[in-house]
Amino acid sequence: MLFARRQFVSHALMAALAGCTAPIAGRSRSAIPFLSASAIKVGEAYRIEWQAAGVRHVIIHAGPTPSPLLRGNRVGQGTGSGSVMIHGLPSGQRPYFTLVPDKGSPLVIADRALHLPSIPNLRDIGGYRTIDGRWVKMGLLYRSDQLDRVSDADLEALGGLGLHFVADLRTQSERTREPDRLPPGSQPLILDVAADSDGSLGGDMRKAISAIASGKGVELLTAANRDFVSLGSARRAYATMLHRLAEPNGAPLLYHCTAGKDRTGWATAVILTILGVPRETVMADYLASNSFLKRKNAATVEALGKSGSAIDPANLSSVLTVRADYLNAAFAEVEKRFGTFDAYLRKGLNMSSDIIEYLRKSYTT
Repeated sequence: MLFARRQFVSHALMAALAGCTAPIAGRSRSAIPFLSASAIKVGEAYRIEWQAAGVRHVIIHAGPTPSPLLRGNRVGQGTGSGSVMIHGLPSGQRPYFTLVPDKGSPLVIADRALHLPSIPNLRDIGGYRTIDGRWVKMGLLYRSDQLDRVSDADLEALGGLGLHFVADLRTQSERTREPDRLPPGSQPLILDVAADSDGSLGGDMRKAISAIASGKGVELLTAANRDFVSLGSARRAYATMLHRLAEPNGAPLLYHCTAGKDRTGWATAVILTILGVPRETVMADYLASNSFLKRKNAATVEALGKSGSAIDPANLSSVLTVRADYLNAAFAEVEKRFGTFDAYLRKGLNMSSDIIEYLRKSYTT
């Protein structure tokens, strides 16, 4: 279906137009009935898909914020389960879609990808359903690859996220060689995951390059993922970030490394697991880096081929991509060293039950 082009308006005007300055009556304490929901940008349009239990009718609103208090413009509707294409939304702004069911509470979703060319692996980690039927909030937690190559246009878009903190998980040498470009108003949070590494990832780069050249990339990345759990520097880095998220002003927060897939991948797996997202969903989010980094990786391989390097470009695949075995190695290390994931949180990351509960209440709905 085709909808007329509408401009997003200010929060106050949106509330007046929508006739809604408070939570939708009768819905604030009821459960979200959606079993699945997604928003994916297709060209200049958005495909919205959903499946809900016990619902006959769903109305879709679009607006510039993730708040369900301000539903924005009505752009579509459907039955309890369905799919619609939304056309005519203004370019240059990230739309959030509020799915309002005839029974139960509304759900806010958006395309997780930010579609910024100079930051291809920048994604919102919200919009996932948890095991107990809650949903991870959108617009608060972002994962990303390197920020030193951010274009001016993308930096302006990044500023629109309202980031309070940008956590840099890279080593000192990476930060010195490729310093971040941060939007105004955001504060850097330096968290060197691999500071204690002896060569797995981000440590002695000569050892890493030697391993890649000899075709041992799989072993390198497998060991690196174990290090994310076992290294003191990794535990301190991830613990600091999680404790920051447990502060009243901790989000919106973006965290990143160079490719946004390994150190950032484990950070995302930890956060989503804390919030109650099932393991298969955590793995799907982890493996999605392969799609988002496809063009960037191809350019890296092409550049290596032209550089005259002794490294066989074929040996790069195992280190430029992610594999399920890599993330599974990290979870296996958790079980080996701590017994359970909860014990890893308490003993490895120094997280109390109160902090864990605060994170769940703050970042899920």
